[in-house]
Amino acid sequence: MPTRKIRRPTTIHPLIECVIFDLDDTLYDCFGQRVRLTHRFAAAAMVKAGIRADAAAVYRARMKAFRDDPTLRHIDEIVCRRFGSNRKQDKERISEAARDAYFNCPVGKLTLFRGSRPLLHFLRKRGVRIFVVTFGEPKIQRAKVRALGLEDEPAIEAIYYADRAKAMTKDIALKQIQEKTGLPPGRILVVGDRPLSEIRAGKSLRMHTVRLKRGEFRAQKPAGPEETADYEVRTISEVRGLPYLFGGKKTQPRIHANERE
Repeated sequence: MPTRKIRRPTTIHPLIECVIFDLDDTLYDCFGQRVRLTHRFAAAAMVKAGIRADAAAVYRARMKAFRDDPTLRHIDEIVCRRFGSNRKQDKERISEAARDAYFNCPVGKLTLFRGSRPLLHFLRKRGVRIFVVTFGEPKIQRAKVRALGLEDEPAIEAIYYADRAKAMTKDIALKQIQEKTGLPPGRILVVGDRPLSEIRAGKSLRMHTVRLKRGEFRAQKPAGPEETADYEVRTISEVRGLPYLFGGKKTQPRIHANERE
C-alpha cells in the first residue's frame, strides 16, 4: 500500500541528522507478539482483585472493549461496569491491579520487523544519529530491548525509558535528545505509531514526524493537527523512501552499555 502524505513539508527534502524511534509497534510487532498475552495477565489480575467472573470471561470482555478503544483506561472502565464493580474504590483497585499486571507481563522471544535493522544500518551509514524512546515499566522495556537484540546494536546511540510514574516522559526524552545532539528540531525526525504520544510530543517540539499506521493503535485518529504526522507509512521500510535527505556526520562513537540507561 502506498505511503500517504498528510501535509506538504516546508522544504522539498529536509535534512535529517537524527531519527528517534518508538519501540512498540514501530520497530517490532508488539500487537502480534505481546498484546493478547498482556491482556490475559491483566484479566487474571482483575479476577484476583475482586472481579466476579472467571479469567476467560474477563479476557473476552477486555478484547471486545479493546476493539472499540485500545486505551487501558477505557478497557478497565468497560470491564468493571460489565461485571458490576461500580464503586469508585473497587474500580480504582481493580484497574490498578490490571495495569500492574499488563505492564509487568514477562517477556519471551521477540523479533523485529523485517525492515527495522536494515533501516537502522541504512541511517547509520549516512551518519544519522539514532535514538529509541519507549514507554512502560522500565525493567520490562529493557527486557524487550534485550530480547530484540537492540541492547548492543551499534547503530543506536542511546535508549530512553519513559515510565508510568512520569519521572521520564516521551516529551522529556525528546527534549533531552535534542539538547544532547545540539541539533535544531527541523533536523530531527520522530517515528512512532501513536498520535497521542510520540507524534504529539515530536510536533510540540517542531520536529518532523512519521506515523507507522499499524498495530495496537492503528485505528486511533489524531485529535487535531497537533497529533497529525507529516507522513503515514504501513511498513518501517518505507521511511527510507520518504522525501528527506538523511545524512550528518559520517561516524558516531558507540556508547557503552552502562551509558544507555
